[in-house]
Amino acid sequence: MKLMADKLFYNCNVISMENRRIDFFAIKDGKIIKTGENDELNEWKVKSNEIIDLDKKTVLPGFIDSHMHLLSYGIKKEKQVDLKNVETIDELINKVKEFIEEKNIKPGEWIVGAGWNHEKFPYKKLPTRYDLDKASKEHPMFFYRTCYHICCVNSKALKVAKINEKTKIPEGGNIDTDKEGKPTGIIRENAIDLINERIPVIDDKEEIKKIIKKSCKDLSKVGITTVHTDDFSYVKDRKTLLKALKELESEGKLPVRMILQLRASNMDDLNFYKELKMQSWQGSDKLRYGPIKIIGDGSLGSRTAALNESYSDELDNKGILTIEPKKLSEIITNAFKKGFDIAVHAIGDRITDLILDIYKRNSTLISKKGLRPSIIHCQISSEDIINKFKENNIIANIQPIFLNTDWTMVEKRVGKKRAKYSYCWKKYLKRGVLCVGGSDAPIEPFNPIYGIYSAVIRKDLRGFPKGGWQSEEKLSVDDAIKLFTYNSAYLSKEENIKGSIKEGKYADFIVLSENIKEIAKDKIKDIKIIKTYVGGKRV
Repeated sequence: MKLMADKLFYNCNVISMENRRIDFFAIKDGKIIKTGENDELNEWKVKSNEIIDLDKKTVLPGFIDSHMHLLSYGIKKEKQVDLKNVETIDELINKVKEFIEEKNIKPGEWIVGAGWNHEKFPYKKLPTRYDLDKASKEHPMFFYRTCYHICCVNSKALKVAKINEKTKIPEGGNIDTDKEGKPTGIIRENAIDLINERIPVIDDKEEIKKIIKKSCKDLSKVGITTVHTDDFSYVKDRKTLLKALKELESEGKLPVRMILQLRASNMDDLNFYKELKMQSWQGSDKLRYGPIKIIGDGSLGSRTAALNESYSDELDNKGILTIEPKKLSEIITNAFKKGFDIAVHAIGDRITDLILDIYKRNSTLISKKGLRPSIIHCQISSEDIINKFKENNIIANIQPIFLNTDWTMVEKRVGKKRAKYSYCWKKYLKRGVLCVGGSDAPIEPFNPIYGIYSAVIRKDLRGFPKGGWQSEEKLSVDDAIKLFTYNSAYLSKEENIKGSIKEGKYADFIVLSENIKEIAKDKIKDIKIIKTYVGGKRV
């Protein structure tokens, strides 16, 4: 008898996202061909080449991270100093000194890093050029804040980049100065490009492939089977990155399905992607093209998120629009006309209002082309904003893990009234807005279990605050899982092939150490991924 299935999995607790009981499932050629209950099990055991007992463990569809920066994560892990956990400026200085000595970095070579957060420092003081000069005056230094929207540099870096009191500040950016008008070493938003263009950028195809492979292994370990990644701004030549990814695919070395967000800041970028036929939601099983990705404002932590009203802790500041409204509208409208979908980074309510209005003006075009535009982050909202999301069918691409870092800071930045409409995902879901889940790694860890925990319990990874921050916004476990499974599959027009355990869909699934529906909610963060399968193959 010809065997019908390559593998059969049974004796498991399947959370299928399809609201039906499944006791076993069979796969062939990378897809699920049968789901059934125990009365059919023996019949299918005979029809299957390999039979796998999952020992009553819980099975979920593979996780989908709807927004992160995979290459940036890999570069940071392999080549940069990690400042994520430093709690004082002195600790930052010492860590940089140790990094220089450990890596034996020669004078004149750049020291790059990321992760510092001045909210952890005494007096919330930003590190300046004078602080960094204590680590080294011979190496130019560049360190992103944890949000990647401001950086601190030392005197050597300012000299290399020729930044001084006479430097013209780019639109949508800022260079902090002291009372004498001299740069302090703190640089914000678009002005960061003045430094970035001086730092050697990765351009070796083989090195890119090596970093991507290592990074994908880390994704697999935490159950991610599809990743939406924004990487084209981290390489010297975008074609080199694309070639590296295509080679990995053809060599069978992509264990994770990838959807490439296409970073753009002008019309030339749109034309570049169009000429290479990188059309949204097209491509292969393992490598697909996503939306045009635009940066609209900054971050809340650095007070560069664009707000309608001033920051509560800096009354003369409403943040920064990193792209002029007329130009933003032109890029978005032309992208829609060319058949591209759109995803815009928007943290403040001012930029979110602006994008939603542009989307509304293009509603006929969006509908005609069957597009699914989204806004990434959606941190500061309002009743009006949530209604606009719903009325125009805009997808909210949220990062629940941001609570791990941000909950102590939000009310300081925007006050109690606006805080009630900040990170308010329950309000979005109640209104019927489709929300999808991501991590924005390397800003935060990309483990989706942490994202689910954050959405359900509204605490940081240490378990604070007691009772959860703005506990009325807690999501159910089911709704939190959907963020990283079915909903994220819908974002990329793949709800018919991903996001749930169902006949006809990819055999992308994970096996958990605990039953996520029964474990105490405070313990969700401790769940481990025992096995990850992509296309029926254990990765």
